[in-house]
Amino acid sequence: MNEHVEGLINALSDPSVYPHRPGSVQVIQTHISIVFVAGPYVYKVKKPLSMGFLDFSTLEKRKFFCSQEVRLNSRFSENIYLGVVPICESSSGRINLIEEGSEIESAVLMRYIPEQKVLRNALALGMVNESTIDRVSNSIKDFHLKAVGGPQISIFGAPEVITRNVKENFYQTEDFIGETISAETLESVKSASLTFLEKNRGYLEQRVKEGHIRDCHGDLHLDHVILFDKIMLVDCIEFNDRFRYSDSLADIAFLLMDLDFSGYPAYSRRVLSGYMGDERQKNAQDLLLFYKSYRAYVRGKVQSFASREPEIEAKVRLKSASTASSYFRLARAYSQPPPNPTLVIMCGLMGSGKSFLASRLAERLGIKAIRSDVTRKRTMGISPVEHRLDNFGEGIYTRESSGRIYRLMLERAGVNLEKSETVILDASFIKRSDRIAARDLASNHNANFLLIYCETTEDVIHSRLIRRIEETDEPSDGRWELYHRQQTEFEDIGAEEGAIVKYDPSMDINEFLAPVTRQLAFGC
Repeated sequence: MNEHVEGLINALSDPSVYPHRPGSVQVIQTHISIVFVAGPYVYKVKKPLSMGFLDFSTLEKRKFFCSQEVRLNSRFSENIYLGVVPICESSSGRINLIEEGSEIESAVLMRYIPEQKVLRNALALGMVNESTIDRVSNSIKDFHLKAVGGPQISIFGAPEVITRNVKENFYQTEDFIGETISAETLESVKSASLTFLEKNRGYLEQRVKEGHIRDCHGDLHLDHVILFDKIMLVDCIEFNDRFRYSDSLADIAFLLMDLDFSGYPAYSRRVLSGYMGDERQKNAQDLLLFYKSYRAYVRGKVQSFASREPEIEAKVRLKSASTASSYFRLARAYSQPPPNPTLVIMCGLMGSGKSFLASRLAERLGIKAIRSDVTRKRTMGISPVEHRLDNFGEGIYTRESSGRIYRLMLERAGVNLEKSETVILDASFIKRSDRIAARDLASNHNANFLLIYCETTEDVIHSRLIRRIEETDEPSDGRWELYHRQQTEFEDIGAEEGAIVKYDPSMDINEFLAPVTRQLAFGC
């Protein structure tokens, strides 16, 4: 670690250094910055780096770019960026924030943003709905309409400039072949990107003439959208104008891509719909796909750099490498035909979390799961939320009635698959014959097949089933006294049954759903 950086970290990790005396200080490192979270304030220091696309090599340059960060981000945020403060060293060698001694570094002073107000975190916490997404879409559209344009900015939308930026990405990632990206993926994205640029040169020039090249954000991903009463954006690109001067479609593409990557393609489509309105011409759609691929590739590049950052913990570097590979695969997927639809079946005992997981997955994909509990009762003329406390295999739960419900669900799935729509069947699927029938249905429709097996401990299941029977809006009649009988009826899943993934509550649901959703929506 650079001696200067190490000294700053050691000094600014001490709460007594700060004028407002926070109770503690959290230090967060990125590949280009060190962030000190100190109570209600955040101090952001730029590392003394020169990386080709940025130059923070001198104090003068770092101070300048701190000022740029405050100025540029204040365009679309209020009362978050508070200014630039000097970090000084006294004659006794004590580093301080009270301007005692000579200035040795500069920091951006920001107001702390509660984690749940960051769009990525709010999504993970289930605090985002369609109304939230519409607010985000409208706010970004408004910002782009007001963003500065002009001749000095428009030149960055020229086809040759875009081509240079794209080629630079490929050059800068060649060293990661076999590490975070395969040679095949690099060549595939490279060929598709350069072919697109060559074929669409005229349209790109038209976008310039129409004034779509603006001083945008440049790094518009989920961590940089803030859900206050007024939607705000933070952390735009300040260190290189050409990364910020771009077609507004390139800017919104970053957010759309990040929603896709994080497993929210339905919200991505909704943002796009609100942003573009009736502008649905094929050229714009193709350009957007190109920019989504470009943005995914850039994120893969950045994560690749982070995977080699010596100041970052080894486990974080490993995660960065894995994340980089996922971004590169998404970049490739955008330039290829969409995948075939998938028939997803949920499988597991009562209380194992099937319906909860199915509903979350369906919401992310923008579809409705077909649930056996609801299908059974509606077919029999019963309200879905009316509890029927029949014994196992009796009443509305006889073998014959269950067989009819599975056949009906498969028929409905077939209709959706015929329309090239992904389908989720939410049922126990305790019989191998029912699972095989679903697999064969997918094969007959040239669709993919995925079995998600949910499993958890009996303690968790007992707690859920006791609580469930008291819920007035719950369609399931699963009860603890029936659990062990169902358990004895469950037929083990064999490898020959098809693609299988397993979920249990010890997993982070968002980390589980993101790659599953990407696979279903984009085939990567």
